[in-house]
Amino acid sequence: MLRVASLAIALSLVLTSFAAVPASAALPAEIASGAASDGCTDSVGPGIAAPASVATGTPGYHAAFYGQSGYPTLCPGHTSVATVAFMNTGTLGWYAGAVGKAAFLGTAGPEPGQDKPSALGGVDTGWPAANRIASQPAAYVGPGQVSWFQFTVRAPMTPGIYRLALRPLIEGTQWLEDYGLFWYVTVKEAGTVATAPVTPVAAVTPVAPVTPVTTAAPARTNFPVIASDGSRSIRVNALMFHRVSWLPPNADPLRKDLTVTPTDFEEMLKYLKANGYNTITSADLWWSLDTGKPLPPKPVLLSFDDGYVDHSELVMPLLKAYGMVGTFAVTANLIDKPGYMTKTMVRALSDGGMEIVSHGTDHWSVNSLGYQQQLYQLCTSRRILSDWAGKDVRHFVYPSGDYLPLPSAALQNCGYLSAYRKDGGSIESSNDMYALRRVRIRGQQGLGALLFALTQ
Repeated sequence: MLRVASLAIALSLVLTSFAAVPASAALPAEIASGAASDGCTDSVGPGIAAPASVATGTPGYHAAFYGQSGYPTLCPGHTSVATVAFMNTGTLGWYAGAVGKAAFLGTAGPEPGQDKPSALGGVDTGWPAANRIASQPAAYVGPGQVSWFQFTVRAPMTPGIYRLALRPLIEGTQWLEDYGLFWYVTVKEAGTVATAPVTPVAAVTPVAPVTPVTTAAPARTNFPVIASDGSRSIRVNALMFHRVSWLPPNADPLRKDLTVTPTDFEEMLKYLKANGYNTITSADLWWSLDTGKPLPPKPVLLSFDDGYVDHSELVMPLLKAYGMVGTFAVTANLIDKPGYMTKTMVRALSDGGMEIVSHGTDHWSVNSLGYQQQLYQLCTSRRILSDWAGKDVRHFVYPSGDYLPLPSAALQNCGYLSAYRKDGGSIESSNDMYALRRVRIRGQQGLGALLFALTQ
């Protein structure tokens, strides 16, 4: 075991080594050999380093999160070895094999739920039990020491994004502090490759590839175009709304600019419906750019910022009436305040088939914050909104649209897959997953605001 003075160096080495090791190195031979033959590759994201300081010496049994390896993206059926570190911040030691004194990682809520089996592993992947992910590897972990728990996750056969909630405990004695720690596993479709080009359907004629991709002008097709560097791009009109409501008396210019009337909004939906547009989510767009899979014809993304109460009372009913889906960028600390949605409304949006994405913990420009503040704004909002929505939140919208300098390290370490800026355009690129484009719909301009945005 390592004392605190040398932990930061050790953690850096361990997390770096995990990010550098090919994912197939942790696979059984029969699966690892299939990674190349079935045309699907695995990857592991960057690790999360230890906090700057951790308080110790709390009487009794206690623990604090102390870093982890990166989240994996796996092919169906493939496995990956994960590492997470917890410091013993209490005054009592942890003794492996001792009844009532041994530390384990257990499954927790909401996914799969406390003491519940998980779709991501179990006894057959080396866990101590179906509801116990790992046990302390060292015989003794004293106060101020760190235990490095390792466990294997296995990708289910159905593509998607899975979450494994875990929490430390002293077996038979007590659960330790709950930090809302989740392990995220993204499962690709079989036959997809993270970086290799994907051949479009024969009927689609892609434009000639150029470098960089963001200067290209892909045809308005629902298939991504492949560039010479293997990246993908596609034209998608991602539209940014704020308020959909009637103006109050004496509304100031900003309120007028942010507000589309319910009548105008419904006219916009009627136009989209009549002209064959299909609404998609940020998850749909990310999946298409990541895998090369097609979107529905004439895709359009309707996003609604900040979490205003009219998003629940007016926007969702109209979207459902026209068979459409919306993406709602929610600022966590605005919820339950006057003029904004309640937690119950956020859940109702999610349960009603709408997409919830993060708009920060507070409505602050994250690019102007230090790294630790960025982690708070990004990680905290993701955890809170995932709990409120009952679904994993993996996409982000920059408050005020401010995104430079790009906070990609914090976005990656908090588990986000994409993020949206504000400054117009419709060419979305896999090279710019954290700088995807949106066009703002300005208020009081009627249907013309939508028609102009669709020309971008």
